[in-house]
Amino acid sequence: MIDPTARCPKWLIDHLIGCGGSISFYRYMDLVLNDPENGFYATGRLNIGKDGDFCTSPSLGNDFARLLAVQVVDWLLDLEKSGIKSEFFSIVEIGPGEGTLSRDLILAIVEIAPALISKIELILVELNVGMRKRQEKVVKNLKGINYRWSNVEDLISRPVTGVVIANEVLDAFPVERLVFRENKVFRQGVSLIRINDEYFLEFIDLKPTAEIIKFLKESNTLLKMQFPPKDIGNRWVTEWHCDVPSWFAKLSKILVNGSLLVVDYAMESKRYYNAMRSDGTLVSYRNQEANPYVLKDSGLCDLTAHICIESTINYALTNGWKFIGETRQGQALLALGLSNFLYSLQNTSSNNLSAALNRRESLLRLVDPMGLGDFRWLAFQKNNSDDLILGKRFLEEPIS
Repeated sequence: MIDPTARCPKWLIDHLIGCGGSISFYRYMDLVLNDPENGFYATGRLNIGKDGDFCTSPSLGNDFARLLAVQVVDWLLDLEKSGIKSEFFSIVEIGPGEGTLSRDLILAIVEIAPALISKIELILVELNVGMRKRQEKVVKNLKGINYRWSNVEDLISRPVTGVVIANEVLDAFPVERLVFRENKVFRQGVSLIRINDEYFLEFIDLKPTAEIIKFLKESNTLLKMQFPPKDIGNRWVTEWHCDVPSWFAKLSKILVNGSLLVVDYAMESKRYYNAMRSDGTLVSYRNQEANPYVLKDSGLCDLTAHICIESTINYALTNGWKFIGETRQGQALLALGLSNFLYSLQNTSSNNLSAALNRRESLLRLVDPMGLGDFRWLAFQKNNSDDLILGKRFLEEPIS
């Protein structure tokens, strides 16, 4: 049965017809997010924040950056103390969104460790022109800081030393969707169908690629579980972030010494590949609403899929990274001093009560286990110096 909400826009009709009427879901997701003229990200159409399509931690105010800055400063000072020589210590943000995290992070470092600012270079890595234009408006007002935009290829040719941050990046990578039915595995595709004078999109089953078969075999060994799990129903769907291994490989070449922090929707393999999770983790976001109908409003919605923690860590290790540690965002922010921020609000005067209540709400949302607090922080280290030891304050007991 055709989903009546899955109408195909004109630009996508032309593309699908040019491809013979169908494409893989991976290609579909890439198009609706990143197509230069029609993609949700590439056009800068998405709206991040309380009144936008979805909230991110940085969009709730500058407190997320102020807390993250505590750990970033620790890492930068560790690099400095190790005696590693570098013209600058770089802070590289991959997929900077609105640019607010980079801006607020620099402003927080000015307060915490002002002597570091002259030694820091901010590098923003953004593929989509529409988003870069928005970032430029936010970052251009920073004073006394070296900053620039770059791409991964240029950074590979001129690697840096410092801290790389990827906040809510991997969940937006196009994914392969795998469909298990009647003891067979299929690669999910998206096909164009015409009914009367209207065009709709529908899922179809495609032959799995050699890469998918290899992934399934490796996952059986890596995750120490049957893949797919036992007792799945007539149809079971999951995702594979097929671009994550090459992403870690490229990032390992841009950093000589330093750390990488990944903050994202993530879950353990036993939850990710649970028989009860019969339709994977993929959802569509628009106007603060999550929707399972991922073929609806193509190019007008965000699409996001959780990452598997064990798989992600393994991809990093096999590409030259050392694992520092992993925890939930709520625990990380409490370890970095969030409770002190909440305590300081007790002394708010009545004139500023409304602002204080809004800030308190935002702080609590950052650690809410049913929301942003369940994000996972995964930290990794890259070093070519035996003297480099990076601290892990975000893994310590919460500050009370």
